[in-house]
Amino acid sequence: MPRPRVLPSQRRRAAEACNFCREVKKKCSGTVPCVHCLRRGIGNQCCISLRPRGSRQGFPAPATDPPAVSPELSLLGPDPRPPSSSPAGGAIYEVASDAAGPGEDFRPPSPSESRRSVDVSGSPGGAQQQRLSGPAASSSPMSANLHSRMLLNMRGERVYVGGAASLSFLQVVRRVVAEQIGPSQFSHNAQSDTMLEKEPPPSDSDPRLLEASHLDVTTKVGLSHCFRAVTEGFIDIFTSSELQAAAVGDLINDVHCSAQRRAALGLVIAIGAQVQSPETARDIGQPYFRRARSQAFEGMLEDPDIDIVRCFLLMAFYLLGECRRNAAFMYLGIATRAAVALGLHSRESYTDMAGRHDSIRLRVWISLRIVDMLANSILGRPAATAGLHSDIEAIIKDMSIASPNDDTKRLIASHHIVSIINGIVDTLYERKELTTPLVEQLLGEIQAWERKLPQCLRSVSIAVDAAENKPHDAAIGSIHVSCLYYFAVMLATRPVLISSLTAQPVSGGLARSHIASACLDAAVFLVQTCIEAREAKLLYGNMCIMKALVFAAGLVLGFDLFEKRSIDHVIESAFGGARDILSFLATSSPQAAHYHEILTLLAKAISKQRERSAFKGRSRYVSRILTLQCSNAPDCDAEGDEQPPMPSADVAPRAMDQWDNWLCGNRTPLDPGEEVFLGWDTLEISHWDSFPFVS
Repeated sequence: MPRPRVLPSQRRRAAEACNFCREVKKKCSGTVPCVHCLRRGIGNQCCISLRPRGSRQGFPAPATDPPAVSPELSLLGPDPRPPSSSPAGGAIYEVASDAAGPGEDFRPPSPSESRRSVDVSGSPGGAQQQRLSGPAASSSPMSANLHSRMLLNMRGERVYVGGAASLSFLQVVRRVVAEQIGPSQFSHNAQSDTMLEKEPPPSDSDPRLLEASHLDVTTKVGLSHCFRAVTEGFIDIFTSSELQAAAVGDLINDVHCSAQRRAALGLVIAIGAQVQSPETARDIGQPYFRRARSQAFEGMLEDPDIDIVRCFLLMAFYLLGECRRNAAFMYLGIATRAAVALGLHSRESYTDMAGRHDSIRLRVWISLRIVDMLANSILGRPAATAGLHSDIEAIIKDMSIASPNDDTKRLIASHHIVSIINGIVDTLYERKELTTPLVEQLLGEIQAWERKLPQCLRSVSIAVDAAENKPHDAAIGSIHVSCLYYFAVMLATRPVLISSLTAQPVSGGLARSHIASACLDAAVFLVQTCIEAREAKLLYGNMCIMKALVFAAGLVLGFDLFEKRSIDHVIESAFGGARDILSFLATSSPQAAHYHEILTLLAKAISKQRERSAFKGRSRYVSRILTLQCSNAPDCDAEGDEQPPMPSADVAPRAMDQWDNWLCGNRTPLDPGEEVFLGWDTLEISHWDSFPFVS
């Protein structure tokens, strides 16, 4: 007796399968591109034939090729308007009234056409590409890798880290590594949801403060030079003459100055000591910061002034170097509200741009915007100053006319590129408007900024001033600006790079797009710039912005090396250079040491991936059947019995796998390159390391 007919609403299979799934006899999802083709990385080749079943074989090839779809566009996922689905789960496509009949040549819909409905006149609806946002963006391969994360701080509270942050990208890399080679020290850790934050020092009175308060003039001048060097291009709130007068005249301990003024000058010494050496950071930097913090909070809410903005801006910068990013985020918010109360954001509050008073106010506001937008872009958080209605363009134009020196040009260039970075974070990572034209538009803004870059930022002298024995600050400022440029390109192109690497077809024929190549080039140039700066002895031990940018570049380079099967020596060298730079910065920064450890574990995962590929060989028709094992003469105990040699660290896991395989009844040893998963309980992942991951 035949089976009764199943109603369309109760069918569990798609009404139509794509050509590839029909050919390999796989269950298809009935969508274009289908789930299997997306997993294989051939989504741009997936199509469903709408011809009758009896005429599907041997139909002539189309006279014209289907519209080409760029690799970047095909990676952006389906159109926000999905095709209407039948009750059976299959996709139904609207066909034009003048479509080919059964006896005419028929061309199956291409992936780009299947994502758009066609009106009765035959013109494709929605020919103009729309931006992906909201729920539609969450289904695209790129937006799936841009999710924000909630991490735990020192108190166990959950804090927000946006999709643009390197910490979120690190989780993407870990997930891909775990899928490729299984659990490892890089991909699994018991504290992967904890945000690395340094414990604040005790609030009790420090006996070192009395000793640090009696620094000689030479030491103060040297620490002021260190402060100028590490903040060049980011912060310009004191002139060289002001810092010189403060060091010589001992204004830090002058009771006639306001508490906030003394706190701001004391923070200059604290930041300079923080970056000079670990000893000065401990003996001078921490005591000066504690005293400056207590002075800054004296009457700050009752009577805000420009020194309050300076204090909280410098305290935020100091805390970024101390690996206390959440506290720095809070202090930047306080500085922003104080600046708004003083009217620094309004052009009407400035009367004489060439005057000393208005010039200081203007440079404080620009410096606050740079640090606020940059620090929050690194964390993937909204900037406090970006949402304010400000006459910033008019202010900057008047500023460039009033003081057209190199320091002002560097500060303005930094502000422009940081504003572009903030726009990239908001558009691509927060609103998830992911389209190739939009990415190209953002890259066009970056290129327009680069074309207007002044000559003083393109070539600088790195000679050492023999009279003062200090490096030229302009060189470090130019290095900072150039690294911001490379970081902006990386942020704009990183989603395309992720999709191009994780959606490669089986044959490996999907060429890397120009946009993905721009991401890699930017990461290489950033690392090479830092290497040259280190060789010229321009880098200091603790540079809070530099370590974050180098880590972001190192993750991009390491991710590319892991996914590729061929070795690119330029990227390989740059990845090693990123680890060297972080190792150099790790002497004074625990955060840089943590970043270096993460990249080192990623390098081990890359080596393991390449070893697996080498063991598997290039063809399934031949395998290695003999492996020679050379060992030393066996050791003998006191009674003369031979003891078997102990397996080394690399051989022990494989030997245990073979032993377990033999105990289970399978007498055949494992084939080269194969592994046996013994269960999660046997891995003891939580005991592999003790340091917390930032993921």
